[in-house]
Parts: sequence; structure tokens; C-alpha cells
Amino acid sequence: MSMHLLTRTVVLLLLSAAAGVSSAAAGELADGVAVINVAAADTGHGHGHAEDAKAAPTAHGEGEASTDSEGDGEPEPVRLWPEAPAVDPDQQPFVLVRRLRAVQDEIALGSAEAHEHQRTLMKELGALLPILPVAVWDDVRNVRAAIFFVLSGGNPTVLRIINGRPKSEFVERRVLRAALAYGEGRVVDAMGLMQKVDARALDPLLGGIFALIQGTLITKKDPIRAIQFFDQARLLSPGTLIEESALRQEILLIAKEGEVERFDVLSNQYARRFPNSLFAQSFRRHFFAGIARKNFKRAEEWMSRTERELTRVPGPERLGLYLAMAEEATKDGNLDVARFAAAKARELAPADSRSMQRAKLFEGAALAASEEYEQAATLLGEVDSAKISEQDEEIRSAALAVAGAVGKWPTPPQKIEEPVEAPGSVSRAEALLSQVDTLLGGPPQ
Repeated sequence: MSMHLLTRTVVLLLLSAAAGVSSAAAGELADGVAVINVAAADTGHGHGHAEDAKAAPTAHGEGEASTDSEGDGEPEPVRLWPEAPAVDPDQQPFVLVRRLRAVQDEIALGSAEAHEHQRTLMKELGALLPILPVAVWDDVRNVRAAIFFVLSGGNPTVLRIINGRPKSEFVERRVLRAALAYGEGRVVDAMGLMQKVDARALDPLLGGIFALIQGTLITKKDPIRAIQFFDQARLLSPGTLIEESALRQEILLIAKEGEVERFDVLSNQYARRFPNSLFAQSFRRHFFAGIARKNFKRAEEWMSRTERELTRVPGPERLGLYLAMAEEATKDGNLDVARFAAAKARELAPADSRSMQRAKLFEGAALAASEEYEQAATLLGEVDSAKISEQDEEIRSAALAVAGAVGKWPTPPQKIEEPVEAPGSVSRAEALLSQVDTLLGGPPQ
């Protein structure tokens, strides 16, 4: 038998076997939607058995199917989304939010263009989502996408619409209400609802951002627990803007708690994973301002590490960070820190630049009330008022006044030339004593 004839025979046998499949089952297999829905419902939420999931793709014939349905009385599988979408595929909210997430991740990698694009996209989504056909929210993927959008800072109107619709067993109602409360600025309500949710049990789309918001809301009240939430956020959304944000906030909290060793681990991780993030410079500014204000436990140890940490920063930015430290320390009265940072800034600043004027200003202000008040006056006198702000000029004037006062001896008191009249009470006392003497026999001889 030739190879060609053998091939034809095999194909005919396969076609004959396939002829036994019912037209209804063939239709379901052709579009694939029903099979995906059943698999998602069984796998994600524990409905049905493994055998049922395996049997779903190979349905029985029409006669057998009706017999089984009548005999077993099992309900049809719950669908996670409708077979016929209510809008075009590219207008589905879960597709639009997928684009938003991609833009956010570009921001974490340092794209300024993506940052501008995100603003535009958030406005467009905020206007579009609430006016989509209500049937769109029959798709659980779209509901989760709307929650993500609002937790990202989007318009909460869309969640008000969803919250007023019938419940869906595939979206925990508490998560929906918590996101709505957060979007509407009801922080206390949001905290109460969110603390009862385990982000690790949520859909992968929501777990990371939910844990991030949980940590952010309780940062001041319970920093230790906030750190735990940030850890979860990092693990649930690696490589995303969510991880970048969680790392930034966690590093600052760890620094405040004085956990120097753990700070080293996470700061190295941040520098390695997100070196070009658009938020990296602002983050470093907050960190070194915290050192300048001595907000962190083990403050002296942080000061000794400052130079080493700043060696990782590019030169121009390093100058700005030293000036920021000097300014914060001056305002907070930490004059030793202000003097250190200002002196470092003077080493880096170009001559006659605005940065040089500010470095002299803060160093002079730090020395004004010390024994080196003369050097302070010299530095402050060299500052070009035209190159500093009005606020800096106020600091300069005040520091000059202090330096001048420290160097002056106090004015001696004026001499009293004329006797001071005795108070009236003394005169009356003397008159009374005279009367007593008279009564007793006259004044003493």
C-alpha cells in the first residue's frame, strides 16, 4: 500500500469517528468560550469535580445529554463571563486596564513619556467606564479591572454602579466596598474593610495592589504591620510599579525603626531593580531629609553612613541632596547635621552658582550661634541675595542677627545718681515705731 493511500485511509477513519460528535458539542468546542468558563469556575473556586472538568470538552450526544440532565439534575456550570461580550473586545475594561498596568510598569523603569500617558489614560478611563453598557459588568474580569482602576487612583463612579448590581460569587463584596470607600476618600471605612481581607487569597490582578493600599493606610498607626503588607505586595506583584512603590515605602519605615541591616538588603534591591524609576529621586530626597531631621532610630549610625549611601547617587543629584539635608536640618535645629551637609555641598557646588549661595547660607546659619560666629557672619555676608529665594533671605537675615548678637557684650546698667525715695509702706512703719517708742517711755537715749 502506498504512503499516499495509507494517509487517505487514516484521514477517512478520523472523519468517521468525528461524525459521532453532536452538533451542540461541536459548537461549544468551536468557539471555546464555554470550555474556558467551566475550567475557570472549577479550578478557581472549587465547584464540581476533576472528572466533570475533563468531561466538559467531550460532551455526549443530544439524546444522551438530555437523559443525563434529567437523571442527575445537576445545574449548568456558572459562567465567569458571557459568551457574547457587551462591547468590542478592545473596549473591554479588563483589556483597557491591562494597558494601564503596562504603562505603570514603564514608569517604574524610568519612562517620563509613560508618566504623562498614564495621566491621560486615567482621565479617559474615568470618563469611559461609567458609561459602558451595564452588561459589561457581568464579566468578572471587568469587575476586577474596575477595582484595580479605582485603587490606582481612578474615578470611583464606576464602582458605585457595580456595587448597586446583583452580587457575584466570584468577587468578594468586601473587596468591592473597600475599594469604593478608598476611592471616595472614606479612609476610616476603607481601613476597616481592608484589614479583614487576605490579599494573598485574591485574584492575581488585585492581590498586589490591595496589599499595597493596606500597608499605606496604616503606615502611621501600625508601621510594623504596614511593613508586612508591603512585603506581601512585593511578592504578589514582582517587577511592577506596585513592587517599586512597596519597596520605597518599606525602606523608609525600616529606616525609622532603625533596622540598618534590613535597610541594606532592601535598598540594594531597589537600586538593582528600579535604578531609573521616575520616583527614585524623590524617594532619596525623603530618605536623606529624614536623616537630617533625625527621624530615624540610631540617628548617629545613619549619619555615619550618609556619605557611603550618597556615593551611589550621580554627582548633580548628590549636590541637591546635600542641600536638602542642610535645609531640613537648619529648620529642625540639628545644627551639626546642617553644618556637615552644607560643607559637603560647598565642595560640590560651582563657584557663584545658586547652589553655592545656598550652601554658604546654611553653613553660616549653623555656625551663627556657636563660638565661630565671626566665620558665620563672613559666610552670610558673602551670600548674593539676588540668587536666593525670599524664604532663604529670611533665614539669612535672622542668622546675621544671631551672629551679631553673640559677638556683643551686654550693655552695662546705668548708674543711679539720686537717692531713691523710700516706699510709703516703709515711712508708715517708721511712724508706727515712733509712736510705740513714745508709749513705752520715749525714744532710747
